Amino acid sequence: MTSQAATDPSVIRSQMEKLETVVSSLLSDDTYSESHLHDQLETFRPVVAPNVSDNDITAVHRRLVSKLSIDVEIGVGITDKDFKPWLSQKKHHIEWTRWLTYKQWLRNNNRSPKVLEKMEEFTDDILDYVGDPAVPGQWDRKGLIIGDVQSGKTQTYLGLLNKAADAGYRLVVLLAGNTESLRQQTQIRIDEGFLGKDSSRNVTRSGTAKAADRIVGVGRLNKQLTQAVGMTTVVQDFLQASKDATSISVSAESPHPFIFVIKKNVHVLNALIEWADDQAKSHGKITLPLLLVDDESDYGSVNTGKEDDPTRTNFLIRQLLGKFARSSYVAITATPFANILIDHKATTVKDGEVHKDLFPKDFIYGLETPTNYVGAAKTFGTEENINRTNVIDLHDVEPVLPLKHKQHHSFSNIPESLKTAIRVYVVANAIRDIRGQEDQPRAMLVNISRFKRVQAHLYELVKHELDSIKNALEAHAILYTEGVKNHIIDELRSTFERFYPDAEVAWPEVLSALPAASIEITVRTFNSDTERLLKEQQLSTEMPKRVIAIGGDVLSRGLTLEGLTISYYYRNVRAADTMLQMARWFGYRDGFEDLCRIWIDPGVAADYRFIAATIDELRSDLKFMRRQKLTPEDFGLAIRMHPDTLLITAKNKSKSAAVAEKVISLIGQRIETSRLDSRPVIVKENRDAAVALAANLVKTIGQPERTQRDYPRFTNVPQSVVAEFLDGYTAHRMDPYFYRNAIGKFVKNNKKAKFSSWDVIFVNGSKAPNSALNFGDVVIHPPTRSMTIGGSGELLVSGKSSRLAGGDDLRRILDPSTDASVTRAFAGENPGKTLTESVIYKHLPRPTLLLYVLHPKFDGLLQEDLKKVAHLENELVVGIKLAFQGNRLDVNDRDGDVKYLINTVAQEQWFVEYTGDDGDDDV
Repeated sequence: MTSQAATDPSVIRSQMEKLETVVSSLLSDDTYSESHLHDQLETFRPVVAPNVSDNDITAVHRRLVSKLSIDVEIGVGITDKDFKPWLSQKKHHIEWTRWLTYKQWLRNNNRSPKVLEKMEEFTDDILDYVGDPAVPGQWDRKGLIIGDVQSGKTQTYLGLLNKAADAGYRLVVLLAGNTESLRQQTQIRIDEGFLGKDSSRNVTRSGTAKAADRIVGVGRLNKQLTQAVGMTTVVQDFLQASKDATSISVSAESPHPFIFVIKKNVHVLNALIEWADDQAKSHGKITLPLLLVDDESDYGSVNTGKEDDPTRTNFLIRQLLGKFARSSYVAITATPFANILIDHKATTVKDGEVHKDLFPKDFIYGLETPTNYVGAAKTFGTEENINRTNVIDLHDVEPVLPLKHKQHHSFSNIPESLKTAIRVYVVANAIRDIRGQEDQPRAMLVNISRFKRVQAHLYELVKHELDSIKNALEAHAILYTEGVKNHIIDELRSTFERFYPDAEVAWPEVLSALPAASIEITVRTFNSDTERLLKEQQLSTEMPKRVIAIGGDVLSRGLTLEGLTISYYYRNVRAADTMLQMARWFGYRDGFEDLCRIWIDPGVAADYRFIAATIDELRSDLKFMRRQKLTPEDFGLAIRMHPDTLLITAKNKSKSAAVAEKVISLIGQRIETSRLDSRPVIVKENRDAAVALAANLVKTIGQPERTQRDYPRFTNVPQSVVAEFLDGYTAHRMDPYFYRNAIGKFVKNNKKAKFSSWDVIFVNGSKAPNSALNFGDVVIHPPTRSMTIGGSGELLVSGKSSRLAGGDDLRRILDPSTDASVTRAFAGENPGKTLTESVIYKHLPRPTLLLYVLHPKFDGLLQEDLKKVAHLENELVVGIKLAFQGNRLDVNDRDGDVKYLINTVAQEQWFVEYTGDDGDDDV
């Protein structure tokens, strides 16, 4: 090798990557010591990486230690009662050519060895659930895979598809979202991980592309895989490609699989159904087994219409499945609530055929995330331990671009906080280059409007700001090092010093890297106009390596921004599934997690913490149901009865009528006043009701006993006393659980013995000097809670977290021995996990009312908001929490059912329905 090649940075990087891959493969199945890892690096260094320096070896060593420590738990699945496992008997007779090639390709791309071994196991589990393609006759299977946002679901289903093809599935349809950019992104991944050839290079200007030029991904490891037939390409979905494909027929005898990657689009689905109609049939059905994978399955696929008149996309998916005698439908999503809420009995009869809805009747499988996944807990912290390090408040956006704005809203400048975010992104690019990550993509997200006109105007202003930075660096960076001042570079320096003081690089090094780091940054919008151009001009769009991506809902749903480092998000979305899908900042941030920052409203960050807790609880539910041998149908019924389902998805997905009765179960539920009424008269009435309750309890029962955390507790309180208090207590009108005092009526009228006596507890705060208060003859220590004002004038507790109570409060009311045994049992079944509240409810002796007599604290509010709460400066505000003992997953326990009348007013308060309008970027 020439001396020039030996010092070429690209050569050095290539040698380092090869050394890392070789040593990683050798250590994949072993526990290793630091010295053993060092010895392996030194053994292969002369052969694989002769030109790397000692510092380079140290960097490889550091990356390997990090990568080899990454692990993942095996997920949990529940199945129908009639499921018969088949894979274990046939596994050793199947040639796993595609799977082993794909696994090696992942290994070559530096995936964690431990994760790959676990992936071998859980993709076997899922394939087992999907069904044996060799079984004759008529059968259909429907299942659901739940994974976190940006957690590698695509990698998982690519593994599944390769295994399914090895096992005998010859026809695969992949529904890749509802936008062309997302379909193209998915097609590129299919090209790399399944087809092994670049479908965007099928045709060149001079004719057919050279075969060697088209080989990518798995094809470079095994050219045999490239014989699979892609029925779509990067630039053509099936609507455009169907004319060329009408003559292609697929049969079980085909030695290679056929795959469609299509949008959830009525015209495309109709074209595919027409193609299916031309295939060979027996008794009116295609005998070839179909595997249909529905990515982002909660979006577009769920029927939001009536059963006798379902939405077109939903019905066409059902109709396509009905063309086949044997089919397996696999839904994949990070937000499964809408899928689980599908009526498991729903069918539609059309043209004499019965089409079952897409409820996952046969299996539900919950994927776990690897230990290096950055999700809500790492990003925002938990409800008990808030992470404030990398989350920055958007204090100045509302005056410039209000949350509720119209498509013609005008503004002449962007907020200072956005200018700061842009500078942080530019500096982060320089630091990543210094770290040797020059070839790795990185992105910034700006999502503050769903209107295309506003996005276009925002594009111009952001580009102007970025160009000013680029011009200053190009013209003045060298002069700046010589002492010539420049205010833009001054701002970059202060930005570096404020945001990245611990990045282990010095300012002179950053300044030297800034011009080259910033020059490649581009600004791009992503909305329905972008989608139209892709479709009309049959263009392929690849994400720039360094991009500031501006958009709304198109950008939010499924599209991956690789290397997302800076996020600037100011949206008002109440449905949890929509919020989670907008969280593009979750994912994998190896090598730059410390550089990531998010500009976001603290209340929205708190909502993400709450949603994350809800998802974690759902995963715990799956584990419990697996142990109890319960089925997806049982799971669907349990979730349907859960009050949180009223808040986590749009109302058209839960299909509530304009005026309807909704029955929910309070068994095992956390019911608390998430919003408090701030009106002086209501604050006083609620406090008076709590004082009267305390005095009544002391008079009739005597002084309270104490919990292990020294909370005053009254036991065996008659339900009539609790009901009387609830009658006198007023929750905020937008608090759904207390709507029309349905819970108060339930407590008053329930005749079941388990609700005849209650525990009433006054929750204390810290026992600071002089904090004791005689409250209706009960000595309490009022907790202090940070509060802010919501959009309807309500008080939001704990800094907009919508959580009144601490997650540990309920546990601390158990007696010490029960607390210890519950904690031990949970830790044994869930190592490394935090005890969830839902576990505690099963061990409560009686239903429990907890009262929080709070000192409000209003730090950080704007002056105009402070005026709204001036009357509460020295007041006590009362919030309540009700805990109903029992197992929330026991669908046979109907003792806790409460009937709500959901009228149009309640719907506005309980649900968010999103419907696009002119200028909206939803497609």
